[in-house]
Amino acid sequence: MSELLPEVPTAALVVLVVVYLPPAVVLSRIDVLQHRLPNAWVGGMTLAVAAALLLASALEPALRSSLRGAAVIAVVLGAGAVLVALIAPPLIGMGDAKALPVVVLMSTVMGGEVLIGALLGIALLGGAVGAVVLAVTRRAGQRFPFGPVLLAGPFLGLLLAPLVAGALGNA
Repeated sequence: MSELLPEVPTAALVVLVVVYLPPAVVLSRIDVLQHRLPNAWVGGMTLAVAAALLLASALEPALRSSLRGAAVIAVVLGAGAVLVALIAPPLIGMGDAKALPVVVLMSTVMGGEVLIGALLGIALLGGAVGAVVLAVTRRAGQRFPFGPVLLAGPFLGLLLAPLVAGALGNA
């Protein structure tokens, strides 16, 4: 494993940059301006990323086994997020809950360390943004668009994966 970046299948990186990134940028902008993640964009992004990863796994067979596991993890965490959004809406917005599966799918297919790094990065960045919002507004419970933080997950995961690998003794 490289000390700066984890070993990630090239096809997964191509999908991340070519298929995941453009709609993630659009969704982030919409969330900042309108405080919502439209179903059509989230669904289109999820389908496009899933289809691209399926195609990539046909071209790069090593990706197949990680894609199966990634899909299961994405569905389970996504279902849990939707359930939390239904039961306790102040904790997570429904748009964020619906976007979570594609974030988890993209992160997991690049490796377990990337997924752990993504989840830690989302928590840390979300906490930092929340602290800034609290300091600026001086109002507890002030909501802010979480979509950009969530959608940055796979990139945060790539950045933090070496630290995760070191913490797990895999470096």
